[in-house]
Amino acid sequence: MQMEEYDIIIVGAGPAGMSAAINAKARNKSVAIFEGGQVAKKIDWAPHVNNYLGFSNVSGPELAQAYIKHIEDLEVPIIKQKVVKAFPMGEKFMVTTNGENYQAKKLILALGVIQQARLKGEEEYIGKGVSYCATCDGMLYKGKDVMVISDSAHHEEEANFLADICENVYYVAQYKEIENLDERIQVVEGKVEEITGEDMANKVKLTTGEYDVACVFILRETVPPTEIVDGLELASKKYIKVNRNLETNVPGVYAAGDCTGEPLQISKATGEGQVAALNAVKEIGK
Repeated sequence: MQMEEYDIIIVGAGPAGMSAAINAKARNKSVAIFEGGQVAKKIDWAPHVNNYLGFSNVSGPELAQAYIKHIEDLEVPIIKQKVVKAFPMGEKFMVTTNGENYQAKKLILALGVIQQARLKGEEEYIGKGVSYCATCDGMLYKGKDVMVISDSAHHEEEANFLADICENVYYVAQYKEIENLDERIQVVEGKVEEITGEDMANKVKLTTGEYDVACVFILRETVPPTEIVDGLELASKKYIKVNRNLETNVPGVYAAGDCTGEPLQISKATGEGQVAALNAVKEIGK
């Protein structure tokens, strides 16, 4: 089966990602936005926006809907899948999600405030018993006990996939209401204190007890950018390092918006999205 291919794949559907998309589309490039969570979530949560030029007093939901309508009017696809990896393949990238593989000539990361490893022991065991994608790595743990730590009901489908192949699946929900979890999955109460092990992670300590597992799947709406793109350079360990063209240190990869640093403002994000897209388009044309 042939992979879908785009000129530009954008990871993140906030103002930076959507701005990048409409500017790439306006220059006749094929583009898709990938978003594993809510589109324009941060704006939608804002009661009022008072510092965005041309809108003296607009609500966050109103502005979010205006952004979404613009994307829909231009028929830019928003693919509701979480990007977990992007591999350079010559002059292209293979982009792996929690469901499919895609190809792109250029990649723009518009991840918002970037998510770093934040559970004790998480960073030490990335790739060694800690995974960010159940559908990618689940088969490695067929017939074994695993734990899923999830911050959103969006990830219950991934946990349900594990229930079909693993012996026992323990589920720690870091959100209020579980919506559609397989009855074979054991919901675990308590707060995660530490992930431990020797060469590989094999134990999770919670405030309510300890669990021996072969893998810990940490499912968040975004994956740390250094996990998506190997070798990606960060500034101050917090933001993606970019130059004036919004290029990262990895050829063909751009970043825009909150993930590149302060100020964390809508105007800055939309401007950077435009700059990243125009420079990506320019490079494609060479």
